[in-house]
Amino acid sequence: MTVLYWLRNDLRLHDNEALTALPADTTALLPVYCFDPVALGPDAYLGLPRTGPHRLAFLLETLADLQQRYAALGSGIHFAVGRPEEVLPTLARQLGAQAIHASTEHTTEEEEAEEALTGALGPQIPLRRFETLTLLHPADLPIPLSRLPFSFSKFRFDVFSKMTVRPPLPAPQQLPPLPVGFAPAPLPTAAELAAQLGQPAQSRPTPDRRSALPALGGGETAGLARLHDYAVERHLIGRYDDTRNQMLGEAFSTKFSPWLANGSLSARQIWAAIDGYDATHGARSKGAMQLRLELLWRDYFRLLAQRAGPDFFRWRGLRDQRPKPTRPDRAVFEDWAAGRTGNAFVDANMRELEATGFMSNRGRQNVASYLIHDLHQDWRWGAAWFEHQLIDYDAASNWGNWKYIAGTGTDVRDTAFDVAQQARRYDPQGRYTRTWSK
Repeated sequence: MTVLYWLRNDLRLHDNEALTALPADTTALLPVYCFDPVALGPDAYLGLPRTGPHRLAFLLETLADLQQRYAALGSGIHFAVGRPEEVLPTLARQLGAQAIHASTEHTTEEEEAEEALTGALGPQIPLRRFETLTLLHPADLPIPLSRLPFSFSKFRFDVFSKMTVRPPLPAPQQLPPLPVGFAPAPLPTAAELAAQLGQPAQSRPTPDRRSALPALGGGETAGLARLHDYAVERHLIGRYDDTRNQMLGEAFSTKFSPWLANGSLSARQIWAAIDGYDATHGARSKGAMQLRLELLWRDYFRLLAQRAGPDFFRWRGLRDQRPKPTRPDRAVFEDWAAGRTGNAFVDANMRELEATGFMSNRGRQNVASYLIHDLHQDWRWGAAWFEHQLIDYDAASNWGNWKYIAGTGTDVRDTAFDVAQQARRYDPQGRYTRTWSK
């Protein structure tokens, strides 16, 4: 039996049901990664590449690492440029594949891609979907999706004491070989990819010594190394609650998000590491509990996106709230994006984002509030800019958080931040602002 495996945001071997569920009679496996022109092309709001230079570089590092890990297990990866619903059916019929495995996703465009692929395959080749991206398996959710509350606090109350987190699945020790006679296409460089897509090449970002990200690069190897260093070597889980709102240095927060976003690190693997920390240190620390809540927040936004469908990404609110009046001005927006607003705290955060593809959670909330409530710009422009820039872009978390700050998400209260007060509280000596003043 020949199986194709459509690689998406599940770029790892550990805790991967799409691999562990391969039928026992699988004689050949072809993992395929599609560089989708939609995901790499311009967005609808700013006309910028949705996958900007920071995330593209991290993705290519991730795929190079995954290719090496697959090769060590007797397999490999075929890289293709094109829409999955066009690339995969052609390959499946060429190789006589009996099934395609894939991680399922629940945001609108990703669901549409799955539906398009199912239609293109027809009934002869089933698309088998697996839940690999969340902490909680949907089958274990103690409430039906239709009753998901528009409040994280209510969701936490309904779920936390009743939920079961499955242990992470072990990585396979061996994989079926590639189909006989098939020569997989190699991983393209950024320049080669741009040429195939007919797009201008995006230059690789220069590393910035001020970056808060650990200098590990992309891929499962680096993600697992970060988890081990943070949780086991330095025991930083215990102090997470005390440091998570800081803004300088690689140790103030976990920095797991880039690997979580493209699936090279599993949320359940992190949960297991927290369990290990608690078992070693005897009692649940505030840091461990807060980190568990952060993982639950991530699941909540994914579930919310699934429940809301296309409304999750629209201007109006989930409760049909109308956003505050805007005065769209591209010049005002571009000054914000470039860190030229004149607000030193906001500008420092935007310069960090431009230089590194990363910004602290505290910074993200403040710059979003400033764009929406002080500069009166369309929140969707900000969400699109973050999609272009962030190395850890995750559709549900990004758009869910922007929608929340705009007052069109789960909260009907005023969500504007007092940015001056926030700067005094979280950067009292101005160290962060001075670090990113140039």
